[in-house]
Amino acid sequence: MPTEVRPTTASTTSTTSVKPIDDGHQQPHSSTSGRSAPDDHRSSTGSLASTTAPFLWLAYLVIVVALPEADLLRKESTTPVTVLAGTWLITLIAWTLTARVRPASSAATSLTHFLPWINAAGAWFIVWQLTTSKLGLLTPPYFAAPEVLIASFLSDWRLLLSCLGASAVLFIIGYTAGSVLGFFTGLLMGWSRRADYWLHPLLQTIGPVPAASLLPLALLLLPTTYASAAFIVGFGAWFPMATMTRAGVRSVRRDYIDMARTLGADELFLIRRVAVPSALPDMLTGLFTGLGTSLAALMTAELTGVDKGLAWYINWVKGWADYPRMYVGLIILVTFCRTLMVLLFKIRSSLLAWQQNLVRW
Repeated sequence: MPTEVRPTTASTTSTTSVKPIDDGHQQPHSSTSGRSAPDDHRSSTGSLASTTAPFLWLAYLVIVVALPEADLLRKESTTPVTVLAGTWLITLIAWTLTARVRPASSAATSLTHFLPWINAAGAWFIVWQLTTSKLGLLTPPYFAAPEVLIASFLSDWRLLLSCLGASAVLFIIGYTAGSVLGFFTGLLMGWSRRADYWLHPLLQTIGPVPAASLLPLALLLLPTTYASAAFIVGFGAWFPMATMTRAGVRSVRRDYIDMARTLGADELFLIRRVAVPSALPDMLTGLFTGLGTSLAALMTAELTGVDKGLAWYINWVKGWADYPRMYVGLIILVTFCRTLMVLLFKIRSSLLAWQQNLVRW
């Protein structure tokens, strides 16, 4: 019988094991395996931290409700603290479960970002509650428990709201007037060399003077203390705005101006369409700098001449040694300053969309 001959196929040869050539060099490891271990470690760490956060806040809630109060001079009801902590705990549990179910959602991303702060805040509140109202290690009047601060706020919220409104109005008046005047001063110096010759030495001389030191002069020259307070708040914003606007206008590329003039642009068009848009990043930097100096001047003005405001309230309750209410005023003041800075950064992001990733807040 004829013998059946099976042809050799490529699949047969492909199954043959090929021994790699040892040329003395170590073969590199796979990049996927190299990245998997750190990623797994990072994900396990994040999972552990997300699990720890609800337990920390649950432990705080148990401490508030279950542990007895220390024998202190001032005791307040823990019901508001219990309600707030319980609401936050329910929110945190829902947030964590949403992040677990939908790992690619915005809730998971934000939880991963804020999780260290959430854990730190939980630990801080546990230590705060234990050392004040539960164990009495930090005693009044200099130290206050969370329920004492809440009670102080609830008893004075109308006065605090009116003081916040007074500070906001005074700041808006002074800061807006100083920024607008600083804009026109800087624009004039940056565009006109003759104006810069006369105004720049005055800016260099008067500008670095602290705004608070001009309060006695303002009280002497201006008719009311409120006008004097608005003046020093505005002065705090005027100098940085004028300096940065001048620098921005003078740094405009000369070929832009020459090209616009070649096309028939007049001086007003060059200022509105070329100089100001090009100087906008520097002008916003001046606004940021002026915000801090104006807030410092606002606090000084309220401490010395104005009869209502957050700084006035803090100084008033400090005179009565009511430190819990002083702490409440400080918390509202910090929140007020942070809100102003956040709003200013939002404005910057909307005006300078091409620079959103350069400066973040």
